[in-house]
Amino acid sequence: MRQMLEPDVTLTDYGLALECAVLAAGLRLAPTRRPELRNAGILFFVTLGIASATGGTVHGFCPDPQTPQSRWLWQLTLQAIGLAAYSTWRLGAGILVAGRTARWLTLAAFPQLTLYSASALLLTQEFWITFTIYFPAALLLLVAFFRAVRRDGHRFLLLGIASSILSFASCFVQFMRISLHPVYFNHNALAHVVQAVSLFLLFFAIRHVAGTVSDNTLPPAEHRP
Repeated sequence: MRQMLEPDVTLTDYGLALECAVLAAGLRLAPTRRPELRNAGILFFVTLGIASATGGTVHGFCPDPQTPQSRWLWQLTLQAIGLAAYSTWRLGAGILVAGRTARWLTLAAFPQLTLYSASALLLTQEFWITFTIYFPAALLLLVAFFRAVRRDGHRFLLLGIASSILSFASCFVQFMRISLHPVYFNHNALAHVVQAVSLFLLFFAIRHVAGTVSDNTLPPAEHRP
């Protein structure tokens, strides 16, 4: 058996993939009044889980970018991240507005997704390119959660805001290469841990906005003492 390289990055990536699978299944099994939001959430967790699994495999077992296995797995990682960003945009659009406006806002993501996918395939496979498609989608989702909190004041929506902030924090850790240990727990592994908490909070936020949490579970802010 081939020795695992970068075990901290590989195992935290695989942990994210497992978490995404569980969260996707949790959304799939839950009833909903807004299936478009639930489906966008499922797509997000599935595609991010694929990216985590393939990315972890590259870090752990196929680190040489000159090999065909590494190139194909890394390309799959980049393309899956693009789809995860698109599903994030869908979520933000569906929370922010409704009906035809939400559909038009979702369509606005297609040119960016097409440009990103082509660039990742033909121009560069550096990881920084994922930030170009992730940040607009994540920012839209954060704005959507803020507006939803102001609209109905429900406590569960604060989890969405916290999730978005932690997601940005994860990117900051990765970009600034902040690590607990340069060898045993580097910046990628730490970013994965922060992201894992973000995903857990996002799951509950999606459950609420998709209508899978009872309106009577927690009262709106204006009715709480």
